[in-house]
Amino acid sequence: MIRTAKRSVGRLLSRLLRLLFLAVGLPAAFGHAAGLPEGFRWAPGPANALALSALEIEQQPGRLQPWPSASLLHNGAQPPTYWITAGMGIARLGIDDHPLAAAWRVEATASGARLVHVPMADVKAPEVRVVQHSELLPMTCASGFTDDCTSIDGVLRIHTSFEGKKRTRTVGGGFYGTEGTIQQDVYTGTRTLTITHQPTGRSLQLTERLNDTPAYTAQQTAIRYLPSLRRVLLLGVVKDRGMPLAHCVVLPEAAATSTAAQR
Repeated sequence: MIRTAKRSVGRLLSRLLRLLFLAVGLPAAFGHAAGLPEGFRWAPGPANALALSALEIEQQPGRLQPWPSASLLHNGAQPPTYWITAGMGIARLGIDDHPLAAAWRVEATASGARLVHVPMADVKAPEVRVVQHSELLPMTCASGFTDDCTSIDGVLRIHTSFEGKKRTRTVGGGFYGTEGTIQQDVYTGTRTLTITHQPTGRSLQLTERLNDTPAYTAQQTAIRYLPSLRRVLLLGVVKDRGMPLAHCVVLPEAAATSTAAQR
């Protein structure tokens, strides 16, 4: 009976997972109509600023993209090999992979990194495990409308700030806006995301223009810190007209000297 119940729960969660990945494309498609934020944009900073480069992705036709909720995995080697997956199930809970699930191995390049498509079987080898978000960054790091946090190893600081005006408006309550009215705070101004390499003080800044935009939170998995590769992956943080893009930040060599960074 317990086994049957677990299978039923697993099937239900698998269906919910499919609906999640179907729904995540809607905000990008209707962002302007719904008044949703368009996301951060990057512009080159000072000469010593950290550079942002496009993340190369081997994309298989019809498969999921590595956002909005990608899993990070690695093996026990030193240095470890990292993988990114989208739509991977949870075997111990009886949750199957999404039919369009995809997996990539992270490879460092001179200018950043690339995601090389691999079979799902590669990430299910006995020595490969999921990296919990809290192992590298605090659980709430980079998820708030404004925030300030430091990586567990002390190398990376992620700071989100807002400058502008806030006002309160009355909007319809409930999912469809038909359940009475509620008060909602909206913001007009500039939101800034700063990623700083603490040992050198070098940083990268992304800015977002807001115009009567409600406060929102971001997926914790949108920023992936890979200390052993000295890379930070931004999966959908930067957007172009509401569509998510993938980027990589290369950290200076000083990160490699941190003992805690050798995970």
